[in-house]
Amino acid sequence: MMRSKGMIVVCFLLVMSMVKAQEKNHISIDPILPIFGTFQFQYERAISDKISVGVSFGVKTTSGVFRISGIDINRISTDDFNFKGVKILPEFRWYIQNTTKKLSGFYVGVYTKYQNFTDEILGVYTDNNGIDNAIEIDAKIITLSGGVEIGYKFMIRKRFFIDFLIAGPGISANKIKLIEKQPIPESFYDDVSEVLSEYELFDNLNLDFRINGNQDTDIILPAFRWGIKLGYSF
Repeated sequence: MMRSKGMIVVCFLLVMSMVKAQEKNHISIDPILPIFGTFQFQYERAISDKISVGVSFGVKTTSGVFRISGIDINRISTDDFNFKGVKILPEFRWYIQNTTKKLSGFYVGVYTKYQNFTDEILGVYTDNNGIDNAIEIDAKIITLSGGVEIGYKFMIRKRFFIDFLIAGPGISANKIKLIEKQPIPESFYDDVSEVLSEYELFDNLNLDFRINGNQDTDIILPAFRWGIKLGYSF
């Protein structure tokens, strides 16, 4: 009889611990990013009733339906860009609303993001002497960014939820690496830099922008995040 009571107590404690642990773990996916060729998964863990830490892993396999057009101006013509790579995004959130469900309602937080994308740039460059030069460059863009975020997580049914990231302004440090597979005249980089400097974004930032070949080019830019995730808590 005492043994049976002991087993009941043990089972009761196990059940209570499982109930207590419920909804401390949230997993979610972004249903929109696959349109852009990216698949992203997020894991979020409660460390208190209102505070959580999380990390997102993303893989970009293609540009998706919205391809990035290549350069076709003056003496430069390239194929469309199709960057691929990975990104990792740690987050810290504080849920500011009093709700019956853990990790739900309005939240504010901070994030950092590491991103590493690569592509092969192919095309033709006509130099000052009218000679066509083949463009064959391995390109890599490494981004490290950080910022703040605000959003709302809405529990829709039992353990399912929608996570709205309303705004995530920040700043990003970008490193551009261009490695020539075969030599290209130096004037090519002058022309590319001139074309990019005319883009409205760079013009508004008043950047002294120049792309370099076979060496790193560093540039600081504003960053911004937003999105919707569908998830499950357990």
